[in-house]
Amino acid sequence: MTATKAPDRIFPISTFISDLPINLIPQSLRSSSEHDPGKRRLVIVGDVHGMSKSLQALLDKVAFDQSNGDHLILVGDLFNKGPDSPGVVDLAIKLGASAVRGNHDNAVLDAAAEIKASGGSLLPSEADVPGDIARGRQIPGKCASATAGSGMRHSATTYSTARALSTDRLDWLAALPLIVRVKLKLPPSPTSPFGDTLVVVHAGLVPGIPLEEQDPHAIMHLRSLVRAPDDAAGFIPAETSGEESWVQEWDRWQEKQASKTTVIFGHDAKRRLQLGRYAIGLDSACLYGHQLSAIVIMATDRGIEHQIVQIECADEPVVPKEPVKEDDQTMVV
Repeated sequence: MTATKAPDRIFPISTFISDLPINLIPQSLRSSSEHDPGKRRLVIVGDVHGMSKSLQALLDKVAFDQSNGDHLILVGDLFNKGPDSPGVVDLAIKLGASAVRGNHDNAVLDAAAEIKASGGSLLPSEADVPGDIARGRQIPGKCASATAGSGMRHSATTYSTARALSTDRLDWLAALPLIVRVKLKLPPSPTSPFGDTLVVVHAGLVPGIPLEEQDPHAIMHLRSLVRAPDDAAGFIPAETSGEESWVQEWDRWQEKQASKTTVIFGHDAKRRLQLGRYAIGLDSACLYGHQLSAIVIMATDRGIEHQIVQIECADEPVVPKEPVKEDDQTMVV
């Protein structure tokens, strides 16, 4: 297994870590009033990839109710490849959602900057891209990974997605942090299976490195870890799947910590739903016709509780470059 490739260009990061406001966090049940903070729920959703119908179907299934205090958090890769990237960002903005930047979101931002720098003249070759994609519409299952003209850094789909997003949508995307931190244990507080802190990232974190010092490229890309040859206790992040997910090392490290941190992430569609002790992976390959997954976190009189909710893909799926096997689901208990 090889370590991470040369880093992709990272679009400027305005916020590295964003702490979720206390008024959005489920808290202990103290009354049965209509505005009881205990009614709040966090609904954290895996990689959407422009599958807007699937996102709406999942929110309908969990009976998402913003007026009752529910708050949506998206784990990144909101855009690209799927049929309706603008629709996903419009729904996220309408619902006041939080989100983190994924590697595809980062690529769209970089592609948009490249297009702007070219004065809008940077367009994929018509020989490379079907007409519908060149006009900003993705055809599911068709040329999803077509490359643009010679020397361009991104796929034709990424450039078409960037052109399909208005300035306001791109500004919203650019303002997303790499990490959303949720401090669940607030006095007085219920018990929490997530430890003291819950963090949402796109791909993962490297054990033993403080949150503020995590590498931005790794946060958006890692899938596994390589033991550092010169440091028996250290790890190098890798984009390849490896023999095991980074989740296993994260769980082993967290067991040794007095203060626990649980990570909710996406990115790893090949492994599908991952249920670790202190890390939960929600990319269940909706883009490729499988499920869209969410974790719903709520406060009850017994403490903080959660459940996994899934729906079958409601959009036309995209054909993957490599088949996503039905049995590629990793569940760690």
